[in-house]
Amino acid sequence: MKSGGTATRVEVLSDGTFTIDGGMLVYGVPGFYGKAVKAKLKRLYIEAGDERILVDTGVGELPEKFVRIYGVEKRMSLPDSLKEIGLSAEDITMVINTHLHFDHSGYNGIFENARLVASEEEIRYSASPDRFQAGGYVQDNLRGLRFTAVRGEKVLAPGVRVVPTPGHTPGHMSVVVELEEEVVIYTGDVSPLSINHEKKLIVGILYDPVKALRSLELLDEMASWWPRKRKRFVYSHE
Repeated sequence: MKSGGTATRVEVLSDGTFTIDGGMLVYGVPGFYGKAVKAKLKRLYIEAGDERILVDTGVGELPEKFVRIYGVEKRMSLPDSLKEIGLSAEDITMVINTHLHFDHSGYNGIFENARLVASEEEIRYSASPDRFQAGGYVQDNLRGLRFTAVRGEKVLAPGVRVVPTPGHTPGHMSVVVELEEEVVIYTGDVSPLSINHEKKLIVGILYDPVKALRSLELLDEMASWWPRKRKRFVYSHE
């Protein structure tokens, strides 16, 4: 499968860590429930054609209440990570949000030169989530932002494709990056840890469990689209 050329660079970046009950990351496995897990905040930087793309933007500068609740630690923030590879927020031309939970969209507002991209369904839902998901969206981080809405599977830049993987949220997407010799699949929260993917274990924060399981299975299908290239999965919180 071709995506209109290939991307030329991929870097995994950090926005620190936060602490969450393991049962929120892996559903139905006793060893995870009640266990505080320090989850990494992994983000992806991509160069493709004329685009400098960031996939998800971490927790950002959360209110102190959220910092305490989630035990946020920032030995390396996302802006620091960009600086490490010689970039600043002004250099980013596109931000792709897998979904709009606070730990994936927190720094969206600092990328003033970037086109913000999310799925149409996620944009709609984030504005008025149901009570089971409301705590995942920090409206102050999203208010006033203008998004480019995408529907379904779409190529956004040479070698860069978004694929719907709903379940965790109704409009969740994963990002597939085709390089010359490798394919990188950024799972987002369809598979925050490798165990979700490997054991087909859905997450504990869910909108639709049936769709979440189907999305986990889809990750393997994505990998099969490029049978001759190396595959690398990047899990959002591992």
